[in-house]
Amino acid sequence: MDKSQLRAACEERLARLELPHRFGTQQLRQAVAAMRGKPIVLRALPNSAADAPCGIRVETPTADVLFVEQGTSAAHQMHILAHEISHILCDHPGSLALGDDVTSAIGLNPTLVQRMSGRTAYTTTDEREAELMATLIRQRVYRERLLPARRPTVADERWDAIFA
Repeated sequence: MDKSQLRAACEERLARLELPHRFGTQQLRQAVAAMRGKPIVLRALPNSAADAPCGIRVETPTADVLFVEQGTSAAHQMHILAHEISHILCDHPGSLALGDDVTSAIGLNPTLVQRMSGRTAYTTTDEREAELMATLIRQRVYRERLLPARRPTVADERWDAIFA
């Protein structure tokens, strides 16, 4: 798949969520959770070594658990969250091995884990796709806070409705 096809596929996934014109990470989490039929649970990932993942997605039968590094900026945490949600949207199989140090650090029973992914580099196709998807999500979050809706449904989505 070339870059333009990949971008189009990611934009289509994002459009299928039918998010409102202005949305944040909470609405994104709710839309993905509704699509999947199980909640997305956020957890802090303890500060880690330089070669450890800054975000981890763990899929269990009853929830998708997303671990986000706590020792980084809020903007970086939001991007990590969008990236891990993107793995869910793209239905990536997961590639992170569960070592004793990982399971003890995040406090999960390894027998409950169906899939797990974490990133330390962007060398795999799944990681590049998740990163592009996360970038599109973040662009849309910020762009739509600044621009009016293409087809406003309520008065406050229009620039000309200041006193509506």
